[in-house]
Amino acid sequence: MKNSKNLIIVGAIILVILVSGIFVLVSKKSTKPTPSPAQSEEILALSPDDIGLTLEMGSDGKRVIMEVAKIGDLTSIDYQLSYTSKGDIPRGVIGALDVKGKTIKKEIILGTCSDVCHYDQNVSNIKIILKVTKTDGKIYQVEKSL
Repeated sequence: MKNSKNLIIVGAIILVILVSGIFVLVSKKSTKPTPSPAQSEEILALSPDDIGLTLEMGSDGKRVIMEVAKIGDLTSIDYQLSYTSKGDIPRGVIGALDVKGKTIKKEIILGTCSDVCHYDQNVSNIKIILKVTKTDGKIYQVEKSL
């Protein structure tokens, strides 16, 4: 009687292990990797002239003035401005532009402002990268340095 109970228990354990193993094998075969948006999204390059991008240092040296003159078929613009300040400290500013009107003009402060502005000194290596989306849904990148 004890032997038959032990055989039933051992058989049940083996059956559970087999069913679990089959389940694991089947679930591994059925999962297919889905491409992430970053993998399937190709970013094309545009020249600054294609969108009428100009970049200049403000007369006070405390800001950069960016202008996009050819809005036409643009639906969105994100930007990343990077630069080096006193002591070779890397700094940066990110943001998005409101695509309305015929031109976009944005003054970007080189420093921080809360109640009072603290401007970075000895600014160099200014570079801006724009991520531009057009009406056809394609994403483009535009780079310009000062």
